Amino acid sequence: MTLRSHPIVGTWRLKSFAERDIETDVLSYPMGEKPKAIVIYTATGHVATIFTATGRSAPAGLRATDAEAAELFRTMVSFAGRYDLKVGELIYYPEITWNEAWNGTKQTRYFEMRDGILRIKSAPAVSVLLGTVTEMIMTWTREMRD
Repeated sequence: MTLRSHPIVGTWRLKSFAERDIETDVLSYPMGEKPKAIVIYTATGHVATIFTATGRSAPAGLRATDAEAAELFRTMVSFAGRYDLKVGELIYYPEITWNEAWNGTKQTRYFEMRDGILRIKSAPAVSVLLGTVTEMIMTWTREMRD
């Protein structure tokens, strides 16, 4: 199956996001209980996503103060780049990211699609949100236009 015809192609809205600590098996919600996110997979192998944490506050003015900007940075995740699919694997190649450390990396996720739900789990890695080795667990639903 080519990317052009793969059912992952399209726009997806986040329904849940958690991280499981590999050492303690504790589940946490570093972006809050109801984070917002959209991910877009194109038929040409491009991906773009943005996550924002629950309860973010707008800056007091048009230009955020240094403290406001730091808080906004720490409550988001965003990247764009390319992706590839293998059986059960979704591999990201971020090119532009909110965190320059991700640029040029290869990030493997494991996925399954069933009953209109996209489930993604990361390989264990040091979490940029928690600083411990975790596995990210996400569920997504396809975004439909009204």
